[in-house]
Amino acid sequence: ELKNKIQEGIQALPESYRNAFIMHRFQGMSYKEIAEHNNVSVKTIDYRIQQSLKLLRKYLSDYLPVEIVAILMAYMKNFS
Repeated sequence: ELKNKIQEGIQALPESYRNAFIMHRFQGMSYKEIAEHNNVSVKTIDYRIQQSLKLLRKYLSDYLPVEIVAILMAYMKNFS
């Protein structure tokens, strides 16, 4: 369910934000490479990715506490 919600959140981003976010997070491109590909400045790419993260955090706010608990439980399991 969380995976679907993340995919929905990414699809809900404005196109320029979504493209920059995907290129960076999923294709491993640097800000400089993305900027050159899109003929914009590195600062523009930085802004788009930061805004993408902000919007995704807001979109996923109802799911984040569950995710944090799951991570903590997995972490604790490894040390018991």
